[in-house]
Amino acid sequence: MRAAAVPVRRVVTAVSAPAGAIPLRDVTVTVRPGGTTVYAAPDSRAGRLGDLTAGTQQAAHAVQFGEYSWLFIPWENGGAWIPGEDTDFARSAAYNQVVDAWYETEAVLAFRRALAADLLRVRGADAAQLARLSTLSGEALRQLEDTLARQTIPPAARQVHDLAGQVGLPAPFEYLPVHTAPPAGIAALEFQGFGPSTIAYEQWPLFYQNTRGMNPGLDFFVPEGSPLIAVADGVIVDFRFLADDADRSLALRPYLPETYRAADGSRLLSNVIVAYGHLTGDPTAELVHVGDEVRAGQIIGTSGWPIYRRDDGTVAIQGNNAHLHLEVHLVTDGEHSFGSSQPFNPLLFWTPRLVALQARLAVHSAAPPYPTGGQPWGRLGFFTIGCFRTGTDIVWEYEPTAEAQWPDGVYDLEATLAYLRTFKPYLAEPS
Repeated sequence: MRAAAVPVRRVVTAVSAPAGAIPLRDVTVTVRPGGTTVYAAPDSRAGRLGDLTAGTQQAAHAVQFGEYSWLFIPWENGGAWIPGEDTDFARSAAYNQVVDAWYETEAVLAFRRALAADLLRVRGADAAQLARLSTLSGEALRQLEDTLARQTIPPAARQVHDLAGQVGLPAPFEYLPVHTAPPAGIAALEFQGFGPSTIAYEQWPLFYQNTRGMNPGLDFFVPEGSPLIAVADGVIVDFRFLADDADRSLALRPYLPETYRAADGSRLLSNVIVAYGHLTGDPTAELVHVGDEVRAGQIIGTSGWPIYRRDDGTVAIQGNNAHLHLEVHLVTDGEHSFGSSQPFNPLLFWTPRLVALQARLAVHSAAPPYPTGGQPWGRLGFFTIGCFRTGTDIVWEYEPTAEAQWPDGVYDLEATLAYLRTFKPYLAEPS
């Protein structure tokens, strides 16, 4: 795909977006190292018209998602196509124009409909109901997804949102924290869950000793440079949660729901911090800065690799382990400041349909999100653990009893709910 550059003489003309493509406004992309090939159609089997060298700045008038994020560019005879992954398109503010469209692309719709079909089948849906599903998209599909998924979420998880006013929670998140670029990559996205996950069990001596051998967040195994998305309206804050400060990260503090306002009408910050880890990679890994206000669905950076320290203290990139590590923390219980010492299960903060979507990602991963056997707790589910206090006593070394399945400081879902009820009210009633 990245053939050696060949100088091409061309006439650049104004063009409009082809039918079926998503128009882009005032977008100029920069070709990444290695250059890119120009195609006559959005298909790598199409005729090759030429090449663009690394660093070339190129206007893009539309995008069409398929095997790549195909960008439609001005070219002789009206226009041509280049793979967006060979440019900084998904690493730039230009991606904001397609964040919502990502969910409605053919690949993501197929993934979502397959999940909805499974939930319908377990409810005894007939062939006609399943056939209608293939026509759904937009708000109709979202409503069906939430209706079906809500019935699968444990009651205690749903009840967490009943405490939103007391605990200071934002509205449930309507966006995933990372997108696959192109969207077709969703079928291969690997996912690991919160708490006593498989990856934490297998690697706790290396990476999870300070978190009791458990994963303090969720892991989305996506290529370096995948778009990171603000899951809510809020403000970018300085929040240290990774073991090494050299490991690049971002943190978002969402606003409270719209019903809560300050006396002057301004938005109020919630009690929640959403932390995005392992951004080390391309220089454009961070598109926002501390203090910036962002909106739900905005691209705020790109995913990268973790870093590690060599024995001599120098920093190295773990280039074979690209992924987004995402944690969710509460700021305070009304008396104490938590810092990063008490991670909460991120899935408690999403809408039911996006919890179900992440569960499906895990089911389809090559490695199960939780150990399948041989451990004290057997096959674990997404809501086995609601939160835990970090420390040095390893969960995997604990011998569970009938009275205490988990060691002190590890809260299952019911215990998490009871714990949240002890919080002092975060704010007064909505204004």
